[in-house]
Amino acid sequence: MCLALVGMALAALAVRAEARPMTLAQVIASAQSGSRSAAQARNRYRASLWQYRTQRATFLPTLSLQGTAPDLTRSISRLQLPDGSEAFIRQSFVSSGARLALGKTIGTTGGEVSLESSLERLDLLDGGTSTTYLSTPINLGFRQPLFAFNPYRWQDRIEPLRLEEARRDYAEELESIAISAAQNFFDLLSALDQLATARSNVTSTDTLLAATQGRRAAGKVSEDELLQSRLASLNARLELQRAEIELRARTYSFRSYLGMKDTEDVLPEIGFEVPDARADVALAVAQARANRASAVGDDRRALEARRDVAEARAQPGRSVDLFANFGLSQSTDDFGSAYHAGQEQEHATIGFQVPILDWGRSRARVRLAESNAEVALLSVDQARQDLEQDVTRKVLEFNVQSERIRIAATADSVAARRWAAAERRYLAEGGDASALNIAQSEKDSARRNHVEALRGFWIAYYELRRATRYDFVASTVIPIMDPGE
Repeated sequence: MCLALVGMALAALAVRAEARPMTLAQVIASAQSGSRSAAQARNRYRASLWQYRTQRATFLPTLSLQGTAPDLTRSISRLQLPDGSEAFIRQSFVSSGARLALGKTIGTTGGEVSLESSLERLDLLDGGTSTTYLSTPINLGFRQPLFAFNPYRWQDRIEPLRLEEARRDYAEELESIAISAAQNFFDLLSALDQLATARSNVTSTDTLLAATQGRRAAGKVSEDELLQSRLASLNARLELQRAEIELRARTYSFRSYLGMKDTEDVLPEIGFEVPDARADVALAVAQARANRASAVGDDRRALEARRDVAEARAQPGRSVDLFANFGLSQSTDDFGSAYHAGQEQEHATIGFQVPILDWGRSRARVRLAESNAEVALLSVDQARQDLEQDVTRKVLEFNVQSERIRIAATADSVAARRWAAAERRYLAEGGDASALNIAQSEKDSARRNHVEALRGFWIAYYELRRATRYDFVASTVIPIMDPGE
């Protein structure tokens, strides 16, 4: 049995001919592709993707070129003469140079290697012009911290989890968009249904009022019954006005959420038949643990807590750094021979810093990091328990929806038949106006409950999809749709 909305709504609203019917699936697909919420979700995922790529780029070689051309200097400086004395000497020269550098970070050790080549030129302007060149054909450098915290090794483990968490967050946001789209769909559907019902009730109450007025003229009914019929007719018109205002508001909200033009008209199409599916608690919990973004997020937070402890333990103030450098250099006044040969130059340094007394600051930092890590791990355990409880609740809510729809459909049918029977009795001059009004109120209420039961099923269905990233109707994991760059 399908909702008889299209024809009733067309008659009630005089919707333009270009109004297009849309099913729930079409509305959700439109929202997930064209709504503002979908655009925001895509941009959040892309930001996470570029953050990950930026982090990965730190392990790739970097090539840079630096230079100055020219650098003019005219000054009086204090200089030391060959005999050891000092004097103020006027200097005038032009310098220029270029340096090409290749660098690479070693993620496994936290060290850095570099390879450079540079050339400088110096032109003296006083006492006759002279030009000299200083070349460094090759210079290989290496820096390695010893016994230090290595942030790159932790980033290499944490950032992939962060990206996977963002991917799953994006998939769950799409399911959240589906829920919001379904809410807007059923709001519009309910408003259309209530307007069609209100129009039908106005027609019915006017017919009954005319019949009651005829009976009153013939002296067959009391004035109280006539006034009751009159009141029912007025209330039906007030309800019609309320339904028209409600439909206008729901239409605006629907268009706004889907990013539609104000001139576009949509007629929601849906049937009362729903898939015959039930969810298993154990399967739902297992799928949530395997597919949810929070599962990856819990692993990431636990890893970050251990990283903070490792950093606190590795930074008590003592450090040892190893520097090594080897290269060739050449000074000449002939540009053509600047790179012909060079003198070997080497440099190696081991520097260290060991605190003698820090008044317990290092110990306090370690204890603070350990305490924060314990709090974080406890929060992760609590989040996992909350996830299981939330999934269990959503499974139970979903499993009762089919029975709720069956009961609501039966009540809708019974109430409609009861009202039709009461109307026939009244028109045949054998009924009671109070009983007829009660039957009409129950009919309208049963109709609303039927539509709300349908809403409840689909909302519960999409909420369970979001909670588990698993489709219990299709019995398959919901794939992650990569939005691209």
